[in-house]
This record gives sequence, C-alpha cells and structure tokens, in this order.
Amino acid sequence: MSSRVFKQSVMVAAIAAYSFPMVVSAQGMALEEVIVTAEKRAQSLQDVPISIVALNAEALAAQGIDELDDLATSIPNLYVNNFNNDPVAVRLFIRGIGQNDLQLTQDPSVALYLDGVYIGTTFGAGFEGVDLERIEVLRGPQGTLYGRNATGGAVNLITRRASPDQFEFHQTLTAGNLDLFKSRTFINVPIGDSFAAKVGYIMTDRDGYVENTGVGEDFGTEDRESAVVDLHWDATDTLVFDYRYETAEIADSGRMEQSIIAGQEQELPPGVPNLSFLTTPGTVSEDRQDKVNSLWQNGPTDLQIDAHTLHADWEIGDVFTLRSITAQRDMDSFVHAIVLPDWQMNLIPGGGSVSTMINDVEFEQLSQEIQFLGSWDSVELVTGFYYYEDEGTHDSSASSTLGLPGPEYDITFTDNTSMAAFAQATWSPAALDQRWHFTLGGRYSQDERKAFRRNTRSADFAASAPEGAYYDEDFSNFNPSFTVAWDISDDANLYGKVVSGYKSGGTSTRSANADLFRGGFEEEDVLSYELGLKADFLDSRLRFNGALFYMDIDGSQTSIQTGTTAGERDFLPVDGNVIQGLEVELTAALTQNLVGSLNYGYLDTEVGEDFVDSPVGTFYLADRYSYAPENSVSASLDYRRDLDNGSLHGRIAYSYQDETISSVNLLDLTDQDDRSLWDASFSWSGISLGDVAGEASVMVWGKNLTDEEYIIVSAASWGFVGSNYTGTFGDPRTYGVTLTWDY
Repeated sequence: MSSRVFKQSVMVAAIAAYSFPMVVSAQGMALEEVIVTAEKRAQSLQDVPISIVALNAEALAAQGIDELDDLATSIPNLYVNNFNNDPVAVRLFIRGIGQNDLQLTQDPSVALYLDGVYIGTTFGAGFEGVDLERIEVLRGPQGTLYGRNATGGAVNLITRRASPDQFEFHQTLTAGNLDLFKSRTFINVPIGDSFAAKVGYIMTDRDGYVENTGVGEDFGTEDRESAVVDLHWDATDTLVFDYRYETAEIADSGRMEQSIIAGQEQELPPGVPNLSFLTTPGTVSEDRQDKVNSLWQNGPTDLQIDAHTLHADWEIGDVFTLRSITAQRDMDSFVHAIVLPDWQMNLIPGGGSVSTMINDVEFEQLSQEIQFLGSWDSVELVTGFYYYEDEGTHDSSASSTLGLPGPEYDITFTDNTSMAAFAQATWSPAALDQRWHFTLGGRYSQDERKAFRRNTRSADFAASAPEGAYYDEDFSNFNPSFTVAWDISDDANLYGKVVSGYKSGGTSTRSANADLFRGGFEEEDVLSYELGLKADFLDSRLRFNGALFYMDIDGSQTSIQTGTTAGERDFLPVDGNVIQGLEVELTAALTQNLVGSLNYGYLDTEVGEDFVDSPVGTFYLADRYSYAPENSVSASLDYRRDLDNGSLHGRIAYSYQDETISSVNLLDLTDQDDRSLWDASFSWSGISLGDVAGEASVMVWGKNLTDEEYIIVSAASWGFVGSNYTGTFGDPRTYGVTLTWDY
C-alpha cells in the first residue's frame, strides 16, 4: 500500500477509534439488517456467501447515485468509466475483470441486471434509474445463477414496484452549478384491493463541463428524459403479476478527449505510419481544459430505449415458488463525437478532423427465465431455465479518420442465441445443528453467435472479402460451484467457495482483417477461490465483512490494435492470468447518532503472457491488468438526529483509487494517476408543514469538493498523428440543492 493511502486510511481509522468507547457505553445502537436478493431470494446480506455491497434508496439519495457512472468511486474493487467519449456506453470492471473494448460481438464481463433482466449490451447503459429501491454489486464470478456474462461479477438494479397498499406521490427538484436542473415525479395509485398503477417521469438538463466555442455542443452536457409505467395485480392470494414499461431518450454530448502529451517519439504498431508531420496540432495541456474551439461537429447523442418486463410469482403451498421473468428491450443509439477537437489533419483541402466517431447502434433483445424456488426442512433450492436472443447492428460508415471521408461500408450485423439450465441447492444438516451450510451449484450454457461484417475502410478486408465476411460459431460450457459456510455464532459466518465462470467466444466489429473476423476468438474461463468472514460485534454495533480471493483466467479476450488506426482491433487470447486480492468493509455505530464506515480493496493482477502473435505482427503486453487499481478506499461518516419536526442527516465521504493503466497492450498503454475525491451532503427531511398534507425535505450536496482533476479514460493510440497521450477527465466540482415532497 502506498504511504499516501496508508496515511489517509489511518486518519479515518483514528476517527473511529476516538469514538469507539461511545459504542461500548451507548444503548440501542444496532446497525440495520440489509436485505438482498443476490441468490434469487430475499436474504440478509450477512448470510449470503458473496462479497456484496448493497445501497438502499436512502443511501442512494444521500450519495447522489442515480446512474451507473455515479458508482465509480463508491465501491472498492469496482471501476466504472465511459467507453472513450461515448456518453451512454458504460464499462464496468470488478476485481480487474471487465470489457475494455465495448462491442456487440463480445459479451460483457460484468453482468448488468435491471429487475432481474439481463441487459445484453452496455452500449446505451448510461440511463438513469427510475425510482431505484436498491443497487447490489456482487464481486467475483457468478456463473451459476447469472450465467456466461458474469466472470467479474454482477450489478443488480432493483426498482420499487407499484403497490395497492396506499396512494403515494413523490416529487424531487434539483438545481446546481453547470445550470443543472433535474425533476423526478412518481405517483402510485391503488385501484381496489388487489391492483395498483404507478407512473414515473424524470428529466435532467445540465450544461457541459468544457465550453465549446466552435462547432457543435459543449462537451459533457446532459439532456435526458425517462418515463416508466408499473402495473401490479394480486390475481389470487398466491399469484402475483408485475408489468413494467420504461422508455428513455438521451441527447448527451460526449466528454472531451484532449491531448495531454504531444510531440514525443513513440513506437507505433506494426504497419502504422507516422503521420504527425501532416498534423496541425491544437491545445496540449496536462490540466483539464475548460474551453475549446472545436473545428468539427460535436454531438449530441441520440439514444432511445424501450423496454417491457413481465414478472409472475406463484406460491405453490408453503414450500415452493414458481417465478417467470419475460422481457423485451430495444435500444437505438446514434453517437457523434470527436477526438482532439481542435486538431486537424491536412490530407484534403480544408483539412479534416483526426477522428470523427459516428456510431449508429441498433440492438434488440428478448429473454425468458423460469425459476423454481423451494425451501423445506434443511434444504434451500433455486433452479430454472433461461433463454435469450438478440440482434444488433453497428454502423460506423459515416465516421471519418485522418481527415478523410468515411468508407462506403463499415458495418457489422449480429445475431446471438443463448440457452441455459441452472440449479443451486444449500443443505444445512440438522445433525450439525444447522450451523453448517453446504451449497452445490451448476449451470450448463449453450451459445450460438453469428455475425456478418462488410468493411471497405480496410484495404486488406475489402480485398479478401469484397462482399463481406461471415462468422458463425457455437459454444457450450458447464460451470460448477461449491460453497461451505459455518455459522461460528448467531452473529458470525465464515465461508469458503470455489466458483467457475465463463464468457463465450465471438468476433470483432472493428476487425480490419477478414480472416481474423471469420476465425474470431475462443471462450474465456475463470476459476475463483474465495474465503470470507461476515460478523457483527458488540450487539450489532460493529460490522465486519471481509473476503480473500484468488482467480485463474485462461483465454482472456484481449483487445489489440491489428489495423492501421486505433479503432481497428481484434481480440487475441492470453492464458495463465492471475488476479488475487481482498475486500474489507467495516461499519460502526460510533454513537447514537453517528455511523462510520471504512471499506478497502486490494488487487494484485498478473498478465500470463509477455506477447501475442497475430497476422499483422507481434504485440507485447504489460504485466498487469488495465483499470485495476492496486488499492482503493472509501470511507464515510453519517450523522443523524431526530428533531421535533423531521430529522437531520449529514454525510461526508472520501474515496481513493490508486493509479492504473489503460490497456494491457504496451503500444496502447497510458498511466492514469491516482485520484482522491471528497463528497458531502446535508439534509433536513420529514418536515411537516402543518395542515399541508405530506412531508418535505431539503438537501444541500457537493461532489468532488476539492475540484480534483482526474482522468477516467486515456490512450496512446493517437501517437501516429502526434498526440502521445489523449485523456478524458472526470467531472469537476459540482454542487446543488434538492427539494423533495412526499405524500
């Protein structure tokens, strides 16, 4: 651990130690039980043998979390950033495993679920959550219950459903710097004793953090609208239906990719010429630019999402439950963004942009999951079947590279089908006083992946496949898991587990080589060993959760530049990779009103090979994984106090992530410095206004209070035009006030 991290961790620990005697002497200060559905059934977080972080609605509000990007600094060993400058394409990394190069033809490594429905691509995953009840982050492979797409872990977004219990109205208005304005409206209406309807609407409008005095939008703007309709029906005492429709429109603009370092000699990939002498450079700065004169059109994005979900739960006696989850989701995304906006190439009269990225992505998916849950005597059972299909199109034909107009064709079509059967049973034998729990699970998956690509951008691809190239491969895999857990006491649980995970093979939508496209890449396999302890002490006033893990990864699908530009890439396999580390979470009721938390994550990653060979040359690799900070820390102090009218809640939070790298390919690799962020909020909630029905709340909040300049995405891929290091910065200091009315 670096000395800086150590000192900051000691500072937070010292606060807890100073208040510790008050924990011992105070009465009635038990920490709340946290309920999660990580294993498809409601359980206490302390009983689930998974390294899991759960944030309820109150925590989400206090931390200002309403989209995936907001999780970027909250949870150790979780790393979140955008894909290049696409504002609605999100990359998730857990314990160093993630999808570095986002493509329709490659599965994500972290499974994203919304109300139990798998989101097939994180293109278009920058949507805001509508009425979130809870977010669960499951760290480590989840191959048995979550399938082929969860080698790193899973993120579950759970929303509040309609309820026939009572009428509810919720309105939130937020204003802040960068001319932020956000409105959230939810209305729940009971219709009789067994039916309810809920509607929700959210809109966000925010200026960009980099002013564009040239052509197009400012950089980093937000323009979003989402609406949801929930219907709930208690058909009988044992049969319940929930239907949900959600639609979203997003017109954000991308963050700015600026030049951090330029003009240095740099080794280039095989066959890539140095064209820097043809460049007219723009601004080069190691600081975050506040203003730029863009020479080329920037944004906005045009994203449309429409999704339908039907849940049915049937209780069969007192023992079994049959659950059905049917979902259909359509996503259309048009992204118009540029790299190095005030640079130009002089290859054609009037010049041209270094790179204008225009990605038109269409994606539709259909899924059906049947779960059968049972609980009797000393056995807990989850079993079921899963079917999934998707079709997609990724069209980059209108993109421009090196100042030249786009090709006639740069388009890929995909067609994928997946089927699986899974089962997991936990046995708690009475002979051992039901203090030992043995869990055996397994999942069998079959995947069929098809793709067609036509690419006239690459002369090599066009020459060997003038009418395009086909990819068609099938994959199958069995993922077993085994867990042993021991209740040391009523308040402490020790577990050990061996879990496998798999990610199916595929091909590359960016391939510049027809043979590489046809051949594609093979599956990726993960075998994980984990030892964990979850314990409450001092009458549940002190909570400790910790996990040690070790993972072997073979066939790691590594994105390598195999063409003459940064965007021409294929996935090449790397075997013998190792990731090991730990996670520690400490939460304490320091006084009757004060709760402190200190969470720490450590990662030690090792790339198993020094180089990979491809038809276009040999590529040398780094010795560690990208976007896998060695140390990450989050800490907070929460103060609550009841008043005669409402209650006060103050929160201050600190997060740290170690320096990391952007790629395992040495020719792409850039170093990203560590980051330290401070957030705070102060609220007065539950305010009664006399005869006026309902309650009001007001919260003042701030993020990145020290205005830290930190890079979230970087690359060395543009060295051939003279920019050795391009980087995208995270948000500057933001602050505002939120008013809420609940009835």
